[in-house]
Amino acid sequence: MSIGLLDLAVMGMLATTGAGAMLIALIKSERRKDRSGLRIDDAAKGPVFLFRNQELIDATQEALTMIAPHIRKMTEYEATLQVLGVHFPKLLDTIADHRSGKIQLDDGCPDALAIEIERADSNLRMTITGKIGNSAAEVANIIERDVRLSELAMLRELTQHTPQLIWQENKTGRLMWANHAYLMFSDRLTENADPSASTWPSKSIFPDLQDSVTPNGSSSRRVAVTLPDKSAEHWFDITSVTQDDGFLHFATDANAVVRADQQRRSFVQTLGKTFADLSTGLAIFDKRRQLAMFNPALHELTRLPVEFLSSRPSIDAMLDRLRETRVLPEPKNYADWREQFTALEAKAKEGTYCEVWNLPDGQTYRITGRPHPDGAFALLFEDISAEVSLTRRFRSDIETGQAVLDTLADAIAVFSSAGSLVMSNKAYTDLWSTDEPSYHDQRALSTELQTWRNRCSPTRMWTEMRDFIHVLGARKSWSDDAILDDGRHIKCHASPIAGGMTMVRFTFAPPKPPVISKLTMPDIALQSMKR
Repeated sequence: MSIGLLDLAVMGMLATTGAGAMLIALIKSERRKDRSGLRIDDAAKGPVFLFRNQELIDATQEALTMIAPHIRKMTEYEATLQVLGVHFPKLLDTIADHRSGKIQLDDGCPDALAIEIERADSNLRMTITGKIGNSAAEVANIIERDVRLSELAMLRELTQHTPQLIWQENKTGRLMWANHAYLMFSDRLTENADPSASTWPSKSIFPDLQDSVTPNGSSSRRVAVTLPDKSAEHWFDITSVTQDDGFLHFATDANAVVRADQQRRSFVQTLGKTFADLSTGLAIFDKRRQLAMFNPALHELTRLPVEFLSSRPSIDAMLDRLRETRVLPEPKNYADWREQFTALEAKAKEGTYCEVWNLPDGQTYRITGRPHPDGAFALLFEDISAEVSLTRRFRSDIETGQAVLDTLADAIAVFSSAGSLVMSNKAYTDLWSTDEPSYHDQRALSTELQTWRNRCSPTRMWTEMRDFIHVLGARKSWSDDAILDDGRHIKCHASPIAGGMTMVRFTFAPPKPPVISKLTMPDIALQSMKR
């Protein structure tokens, strides 16, 4: 049977009873059965420990009783060093020396205790004895007393140096004891008091705490204390524990927590005011897929009742209600619709969901998903009906303008100041044999100039045309003539229009008759010779 930490902890709690003694005897018996090669003699008296590789393999009843209360959070080896180290200050240094042999230490008192340490390879035996014939029980009592005195001194140090305020009151609320932090804070509150007054607080800093403490129980509350200058309050989280003759109180500084909470509430209020002024509907769902926050715009856009939104519906319930109120594009079948919005939730959490909903009443909404920490996500509802209507009207105007241009007999092309072909008509395409014109398929001026040069006789007009199109500022209309490779004459007109753009218009011109000079005209050279 292997004895572990839990066995010894139970044994320590029962050691003072007859059942505890029987349990210890049983443990020792079982240990010896398993560790017959290395054990403690039955005749051993007093506390004796036997370790192998820092594992307790055998111990006397007094030894087990001694360390049992201390092994709930440590091993038997650590508990033994902690208990004995209080009484024997040189024990830890001696144990650290791994040389084999036998060493005896005393506690520094002339007629108290001694410890014998014997090491052989990985085995370690520690035997505690009395110098003047103390019995085994007396040896254990001395060790236990020293441990308790050490723990008491440590507790006194902790209570006096802890920043937490600790004090004790009787059942009437009178202050019975207080630690250093409590007294320092009390002096801070009475710094303007009469110097001749007693330094011990005449009354508790926190009155009437015992009224909220439940019998045989404890309570916690947050209390504010006004500072002497009344400019601020000091906040504490106080825990009160009932005792037989009164109450024990613990106060922890809560200023940082209170300030953080106040800042959080202020931030939430600011966000609430900001969200309230947004025209975009906002729906934030927590990690449980329930509506955690919404703004008034969501109610206005979705026409969902405020009572329904305030009940924190799930995303499924909200989408069902949107479908019922026809604020949702109707799918071809219900199954596909369900799958679509299962994907909506997943895409919203990834921040990739963005769709346009064309509603039956003619409105158009853009729905965007945004992920949030801890698995939450937000859906943004934007009414883009006006934007879509404007876009459609703009596209209609462009298509109408294009249709009008296509009915004109003149070839027309419009260029931007950067030299891009913005618009052209069918006559222009037929004249220069270019691709079908399109307002969204822009070509460069250099490409068009090359086409014009290839189809016409050489002329400087194209260079002048390029310079005119690229000029910024005020310009005057300009025109010139050119001859196509098939002999036809064309007249090129360049006119500045709004936005720094230029409209180039090509019209066919009748051919010019050649100029014939008469032979009878006076010849200047001949006249000069006659002279």
